[in-house]
Amino acid sequence: MTPTEIQDLADRICSILISHAAHGLATSSLVGMGEITLRDSLIVAAAATGAQIKQAWVLKREVLPAGWSDSAVDLIVYRQGNQGAMKEVGGVELKWWRQEDKGNASNRRRDLIKDFIRAASLYPAMDDFTFVALLSTEVSWTSTTTTTAADARAMGLLTANGSKVWNLKKLSNSPGVKGSIKFLNGKVPIPNIFHSKLLSTLELHIASGRSAFAKVWLVKKPQNTRFLTTQEISDILQ
Repeated sequence: MTPTEIQDLADRICSILISHAAHGLATSSLVGMGEITLRDSLIVAAAATGAQIKQAWVLKREVLPAGWSDSAVDLIVYRQGNQGAMKEVGGVELKWWRQEDKGNASNRRRDLIKDFIRAASLYPAMDDFTFVALLSTEVSWTSTTTTTAADARAMGLLTANGSKVWNLKKLSNSPGVKGSIKFLNGKVPIPNIFHSKLLSTLELHIASGRSAFAKVWLVKKPQNTRFLTTQEISDILQ
């Protein structure tokens, strides 16, 4: 895929996720909206991009990559290669924040960072892209990302524009980063460094004050990076 085609797919995912938010706000069912519905929307967005660029993609939800023992990836896009072999084009990790309590904000931070690490781990097996997609209410985003504590640096990488570098050793004082590494240890290869870039964002504002937005980040593990060793992970978790 070209950069323009990757951008188009990110924009389509954003558009369809925010449309679900609009429906949820209109019917007062935002809290009850399930991730199964949102995963279905990823299929629709990817199919539309595939049709646009004339690619007969095969789209699969909830795929467990080889060697992983963590939960499945929400969407994997495949193309049919030589002699019918299936080759991975890209993958998407999806998060949906509908709770607005500050008390659970640290868990939301950890779980989103975990998806970024998973996407970076997945990237070498993909031909073109790995995305992290998020649908959130404005209140949930603010209560989760606005912190002056040890997670502030990691949240700064999430909220900023442009390409950002995540060095997990240097971020190891962040509870969200450390908690993610602890959770993924032994289940998924954990990169020492990865890059993220916010590709697309759409906001929905209503006069009553209820609002939501969708975001899609491109996540890459550069070729000159590696996966953390067992000892390095142990040192981080001390």
